[in-house]
Amino acid sequence: MNFTTAPGILIAVPQLADPNFHRSVVLMIEHNAQGALGLVLNNELEHPAKMVAEELGLSWPGAPDARLRRGGPVEAQSLWMLHDDGWAFSETMKVIGGVSVSRSREALTRMCEAREQRLIFLVGYAGWGPGQLEREISQGTWLTSQTSAEMVHEWSPETLWERSLREMGIDPAHLVEASGGVQ
Repeated sequence: MNFTTAPGILIAVPQLADPNFHRSVVLMIEHNAQGALGLVLNNELEHPAKMVAEELGLSWPGAPDARLRRGGPVEAQSLWMLHDDGWAFSETMKVIGGVSVSRSREALTRMCEAREQRLIFLVGYAGWGPGQLEREISQGTWLTSQTSAEMVHEWSPETLWERSLREMGIDPAHLVEASGGVQ
């Protein structure tokens, strides 16, 4: 299989039993022969995003109720920032029009100081080795689709999985949970 899912999203089918990805929507950042990297968009944690900024001596520019999200199980202490693509730092990767990802302290500081409203904090990321994601997709574990800045920045994490499926013309009620699941 020779294709890439980036840029785009992965949508976990209900049969995916891995608790790291149950009903997840993953924004794909990179996908090539060496593997794939993405960020789970809809796994909110209890920790408020503003606390991350405040712990670093910065003022949180986003919504007061915004929460930190778990981007995936790999490097769970790493901080990732999804933001508007008008920002560019040495490590910044543009994902799609209106969405870039950065990881540096400089990026965090400058966006907080400038009161950037389109800022999402995530910890950890989702990663796949060479050929692993292709196998999982061919086994029916993931659905693939396009993404948009609106989906990333404006859709609520609580409704993202269902809404993403509906955008594809799939009624989530027709996808059944299976005991045992796909690992």
